[in-house]
Amino acid sequence: MATPSRPPSQILELEALIDRLAAAGAAPAVWAHLRVRVGARVRDLLLGSRTQIAGDLTVLDWRTAPLAEVYFRNRVGDDYEVAVDDHEVTGTVLGRHRLAVVGGRLREVADDDATWRRDDDGWTRWPADAADAAVPATLQGPRPSRSLLPELDAEQRAAVELAPGRSLAVDGEAGVGKTLVALYRLAWLKRRADDAGRPLRALVLVPTEGLRRLARRLLERMELDRAGIEVAVVDAWLVERAQQAFRGLPSRLSEGASAQVIALKRHPAVRVAIDELIGVRAPVDPELRLSKVRADLLHLFGDRHRLERVVAAARGALPAAAVGAVARHTRIQFTDTTEQAHRDVDADRLVAIDGRALDAGTPLEDAGTFDREDVPVLFELARRRAASHRGADPAAKLPRYDHVVVDEAQLLAPLELAAIGAALAPRGTVTISGDHRQATDDTACFRGWALAAEELGVDAEPVTLTTTYRSGPAITAFARALAAGPATPTPGDEIRVSTFASELHAIDQIGGALAALRPRDRGVTVAVVARNDAHARRVHRELERAVEATLVQGGAFTFLPGVVVTSCAEVAGLEFDAVVIAELTPGFYPDTDEARRALYVACTRARDWLWLTTVGPWSPLLGPTT
Repeated sequence: MATPSRPPSQILELEALIDRLAAAGAAPAVWAHLRVRVGARVRDLLLGSRTQIAGDLTVLDWRTAPLAEVYFRNRVGDDYEVAVDDHEVTGTVLGRHRLAVVGGRLREVADDDATWRRDDDGWTRWPADAADAAVPATLQGPRPSRSLLPELDAEQRAAVELAPGRSLAVDGEAGVGKTLVALYRLAWLKRRADDAGRPLRALVLVPTEGLRRLARRLLERMELDRAGIEVAVVDAWLVERAQQAFRGLPSRLSEGASAQVIALKRHPAVRVAIDELIGVRAPVDPELRLSKVRADLLHLFGDRHRLERVVAAARGALPAAAVGAVARHTRIQFTDTTEQAHRDVDADRLVAIDGRALDAGTPLEDAGTFDREDVPVLFELARRRAASHRGADPAAKLPRYDHVVVDEAQLLAPLELAAIGAALAPRGTVTISGDHRQATDDTACFRGWALAAEELGVDAEPVTLTTTYRSGPAITAFARALAAGPATPTPGDEIRVSTFASELHAIDQIGGALAALRPRDRGVTVAVVARNDAHARRVHRELERAVEATLVQGGAFTFLPGVVVTSCAEVAGLEFDAVVIAELTPGFYPDTDEARRALYVACTRARDWLWLTTVGPWSPLLGPTT
């Protein structure tokens, strides 16, 4: 146990500096200290919540001040050069400390060598906490190489080589190779078709752009990139198909649909509204100038009484407020845009200064649009009308597929699965793959693989893969526990658990560890996973001060070595050598099923190392020992 001892003079000087700052009154919160030599002058700079300069006391806003980058990017003895107010400032770092200030008094000073803590008996020196700074053992030295196309085990091969005329539903926890099995099965079916001298029109559907890029890479390794296999993101594929099938569909997609609007339109209870319209083409005011397809959308989602019947059929799964939300959204969508309302004005006068549409950023920005969620509804209505001889099915002339792979199918709503199933050729087959533990979108209303196959219109052979290949045993054990309830991680070579005193401390220590990691293994891939896109943008903005990192949104993964910052939704189906969970707090990860599944997805992306971090209290999804 450490005993009080006399601290070095620099600690006493820092203590006096903080005392003077507190005496000045209304001082900003302070979390770090930087001592630099600029020419012949030595300066002490404090990093805190805002910039404040009073005499020789200087506090810099750690998020915005250019000189703050010197703290994050350099170590003691480093020379630096940074742009400040259009000129270059150079100097040398003489000291660099993390601080803990409580009640205006300096209570802790930490550097790379030691941590000094003050209590009533004075200052005590503690060794530096190596666990918060060291490169984990799992990422040191040579690591086993992983092929993008590993050899299949017996369980996986049996699924791949199921009889050609059968559909397949592949389930299993993260890391068992579901996507790989689905694509290997496609390759196996393609070889069987080639041997028989018949074509195989195939489609691979995935939920994100990142998975689309990964699937294309895998097909390229399988030498199927020239086989004419389509690989598409489900939403984009459905929208493109709808624009081919339905004349008069608007050219623009809505960007402002609320969560309640999306939930109602994706819920299978919307079939109540579809039932009512099968034999109806209600008259529409001719002044609205609506195409047939838009008239259908107006009657589906513009009638409050019909929407109330949908909500009632959902049996509590949809809030009553969804009726008003959908009705208001629909009213805006069927309002003329400003350009349409002023069509008699010269076109060049109907352009905003920034080049965007006049309605952009206003309550009317969704005027003249349709929703992605409308597409499966339209396909269902058209099919039902055709089946009841109330009209032709416009989708009947669209391309049909002999085999469709639907990856991460637990994220698709029933009507979306039905629209995919309608694209199958006669005797066409499907491979569904996914994991019910990763059903991160409650609006998908996932009800199990048997019902998913039923929506697709196939009888799928269920296969559950049981051997995990991605993550180490400690990560796997933690993830399995997390899927069932509050889970306590076991810190060690595979898992690190860190609570930071402030966001500055978090960025400093996470950035420092990741910066130290890259020189040891230039091939390492690291994902810093935030809760959502807005959170990812903030984390990237701050983390980039300490380490080179790439913000990935919209699925723009390159799968190259380095550090990426992204969100839970973006990483589904992907994997990285190391994963850092940023700010695992109750605010981002409350005790809900949706948050639990999102955290499960994020943690199970890690192959060798998982780092759980927080500033403040931990999420209730973690056990009490953290």
